[in-house]
Amino acid sequence: MKRIYFLTILLLTSLSLFAQRPYFCITEGTELEYANYGQTGNTDSYVRMHIKNVEGADGNYTITYVIHAYNPDRSPSFDPMEMTVSVRDGNMMTGFGSVNLMEVTGDVPVIPSRLAVGQELDGGLMQISAMGLNFNAEILSHKVTGREELTTPAGTFKCYIVEMVSQTRIFGQKAISSTKNWYARGVGSVKSETMDENGNITSSQLLIKMN
Repeated sequence: MKRIYFLTILLLTSLSLFAQRPYFCITEGTELEYANYGQTGNTDSYVRMHIKNVEGADGNYTITYVIHAYNPDRSPSFDPMEMTVSVRDGNMMTGFGSVNLMEVTGDVPVIPSRLAVGQELDGGLMQISAMGLNFNAEILSHKVTGREELTTPAGTFKCYIVEMVSQTRIFGQKAISSTKNWYARGVGSVKSETMDENGNITSSQLLIKMN
């Protein structure tokens, strides 16, 4: 169960990386380490992502990461794993080794290369296949809501804040959630918060190290 939890976190991180080049990191050799927090604000886990290889250009990329996952006490959760994220013609696929774990098609959200406060970003309907589940997610709202200079243990970053509201249906159950992401040029997601329908933060993530 713990491994599934970590894989889910990584899949969500992969989706947030789907952006044009200025707002995610494709520099080989870079290491990004994130702390993941639960609903109570306590640290649930750590994830370190090493960018091993990058191929492609013009928004079509295949990026290979080496993933290290840790428990709150910094002990390894499981052995390092290779994760590949492929972006081709607006579709995205994520896999670990030879196992395809997630495929996203349809109106996949994109963070454009130029952002401005108040800018409305594309929405639409995504089809997601992940870990044996097939479901749709409709983006109800997607916009740039602010700018902030954000300081984390990894450094100080000039960020745009992007908020997205989405609705999913799984096993006939409808759920609405919202995410708030702080994106820095050349880095990607520096901070993210996921909230339920009532505005309560259910999980969050923070970049704590970048080498």
